[in-house]
Amino acid sequence: MTSQPLSIAFHIGAHKTATSHLQRSLLRARDILAVKGVRYYGPDYFRLPGHTIQALFGFRPGVANGGALRPASDQLALLRKDGHRLVFSEENFIGPLNQPYGRTMKRRYKAADARLQALARAIGQDVDVFLAVRRPTAFINSAYCQMLLGGRVQPIAVYQRRNPLSTVDWVDLVSRVRATPGVGGVTVWQYEDYGALFPQIIAGLVGPEAASVVPPRPRYINRGLSEAAVTAVLDQAEGEIAEKLAHAARQQFPVEDGHTPFDGFAADEHAIGDAAYARQLKTIAGLDRVRLLQTAPD
Repeated sequence: MTSQPLSIAFHIGAHKTATSHLQRSLLRARDILAVKGVRYYGPDYFRLPGHTIQALFGFRPGVANGGALRPASDQLALLRKDGHRLVFSEENFIGPLNQPYGRTMKRRYKAADARLQALARAIGQDVDVFLAVRRPTAFINSAYCQMLLGGRVQPIAVYQRRNPLSTVDWVDLVSRVRATPGVGGVTVWQYEDYGALFPQIIAGLVGPEAASVVPPRPRYINRGLSEAAVTAVLDQAEGEIAEKLAHAARQQFPVEDGHTPFDGFAADEHAIGDAAYARQLKTIAGLDRVRLLQTAPD
């Protein structure tokens, strides 16, 4: 095993911020990263039966020994192998994107800080956290489409009442994560700048020495729904659970073929959300122990 001290980077999401693209890019480079002492684990590993982070490290509430098969130190060594850096990526760790059964969302990712603290306590060392944020109206639009793709159908007006723009409070999430015992550095970036910031994001996750072996995938994953696709789902589902209906509509009316992307907000609502987003980013940029990645000015 390497004599270098172990460091841990955890990309926690958020959902709908190009998480799948980042994860697939890291996954494609997994073998060569391992040669450089960096071990990557993402959803392909953590979503296997019994492989959730809570189960692996033994802090599932209400489960004997937290469900762990071995002590957390042994599990950490098993994942580390001969490496000096572990990189985790699993947005579901901090909580669901949508409430079950389409219920009202009162606070997003309310368990994020408690779960991160439990992880750091279990493994006995600090974890550096990486997090992307997104324009509130676009985030709500994407979360709504994801709910449809999951088979739960309701009109956008109902969804917006249950998921108001005020619930997209990135300052609240970043502040709670930063204040969590066991969290080291916190790195944040805007989804809107993801492509331009990809090299910086990767360098932060895997280290500057290994960053060059992780090129971005050539195209994005999990495109959203078009206006026509959402209309087709609502017309056919009539309020019922409709498994696979939205997936079929996405294939029939793809954004890639020129169909207008779905947008459930008017121009004035976008303006309100964008103003709130700008204030949030300014606050995040000024937080101690938080690094907000930004593109170079023109």
